[in-house]
Amino acid sequence: MSPKQRISTRVLLICAAIGVVTGLVSALAGALSGPTIIVAPVLYGIVLTAHALPGVLAQAVLRERWVALITHLLAALVASATQPAFIGSYLAAVVIMGGVQEGWAAIGRYRRWSAGWLCSGGAILGVILGLTAGLIIGMKHLPWWGTILSVALTIIGGVVWSLVAVAVGRALGRAGLTRTHRG
Repeated sequence: MSPKQRISTRVLLICAAIGVVTGLVSALAGALSGPTIIVAPVLYGIVLTAHALPGVLAQAVLRERWVALITHLLAALVASATQPAFIGSYLAAVVIMGGVQEGWAAIGRYRRWSAGWLCSGGAILGVILGLTAGLIIGMKHLPWWGTILSVALTIIGGVVWSLVAVAVGRALGRAGLTRTHRG
């Protein structure tokens, strides 16, 4: 890896801080998954897409390659410490969600970081999750129209959680917490 491609300690520390906070959000989403599927399965996609928060927030703040995967991994470790029963799900989120987010950033050649670009990546993630988990949950627990609504809400959830991440990233920037001191 050339020096230009190395990930700095500063970036890793920011990924770690984001990973800890969003790992707690992921743990909460994991804890809410079962009850949501039982009580209101049509809303499961909104809970599921909360796991997109670590990667989008890291990308919104740092605007660098690999930060989505790194932050997802750190968030998964934090969430697994609080909800060990879901470790497999958290690691799957690293691969699926972090992979989609990194792939979308790569398609933009790691130069496109606008809210619209990040949210369109959230929509793509929502489509993937909606057509996999959303259909599986929906077909087990919902009538056909509920399944369609569940998939639609998963797509909307991907966009909404991306918007939340972008808003938090901007707030961190306004507070001066994301300033860089590159020389």
